[in-house]
Amino acid sequence: MLSLEPELDRLRADGSLDEPTAARLIAIERREVVSIYPELRMLTWAGVMLISWGVGLYISKHLDDIGPLAIASGIGIASIACYAWAFWKRGRQAALVDDYVLLLAALLASADIGYIEYHYHLLGNSWPQHFLFLALLHAATAYVFQSRFVLSLAVTSLAAWLGIERRGVDAVFEAPVATAGRAFVCAAIVIVWRFVDRAARPGTTFSSLFDHSAANLAFWGALTLAAHKETRPLGCAIAIALAVVSMVYGQRTRQAAFVVYAWVYGMIALDIAVCTAVSDEALIFLYLIFSTIVAIVGLFVTHARMRKAA
Repeated sequence: MLSLEPELDRLRADGSLDEPTAARLIAIERREVVSIYPELRMLTWAGVMLISWGVGLYISKHLDDIGPLAIASGIGIASIACYAWAFWKRGRQAALVDDYVLLLAALLASADIGYIEYHYHLLGNSWPQHFLFLALLHAATAYVFQSRFVLSLAVTSLAAWLGIERRGVDAVFEAPVATAGRAFVCAAIVIVWRFVDRAARPGTTFSSLFDHSAANLAFWGALTLAAHKETRPLGCAIAIALAVVSMVYGQRTRQAAFVVYAWVYGMIALDIAVCTAVSDEALIFLYLIFSTIVAIVGLFVTHARMRKAA
């Protein structure tokens, strides 16, 4: 196994590295020090999701016992407390849990506002407008705290306001053109938002999230068209074109996720087109096996080329 310990020893001996730095780097090379930061992030995220899920489950089981006003007040107070913690920690030493407390605050706020609207019908037939309010709230919070987590909630709320998230799977087959159109509009809004954010704040860290969100929204819109017989050729063509753009962008920016998008979404669109054109089930089965192998090999080859070029 390749080890840089001899080189580190030489750098320490000739004074290029001080003793504490050299000792820390050697310990890392010897695998005596192992970072568990990714695992802690995953566990913290899972904890936030479990708390949010537990709140919803508790409310559904004890709705009649607690009462709507007490439920709305309790969730609101918990959300405000989390926001207050995040604001208090803003000017202090950052900790791993801080971002997730802010995420929990935003999730609780979403749940509370959604529950209030569901129970009291404050907006009447205009109830989807509360998603716009949530999008604005989460966007403002994301910029105040520079939180990518909360910004992702803002984009999700924007998609729900436009009628994407809240329409369910049936809309893919019942109203594919309308649903795809909303997805494309949302992707366009996110792209414009991305460029405005980049122009106003050159040091922004949000561009990558905007890129991923816009790409997925556009691909979902294309595949929504591809799922319907009448719009299938157009949907497949758009998805394949987007896959080419995503592949080029991923290779130029060295972002492997966009290469994955290109292969996965592009191959799905190609599979739909081929399976529609071929009527023999045996040939379809053989083709799907072949296309899966091609996609896997293609991913490995592309990834290896990107690593070599880097």
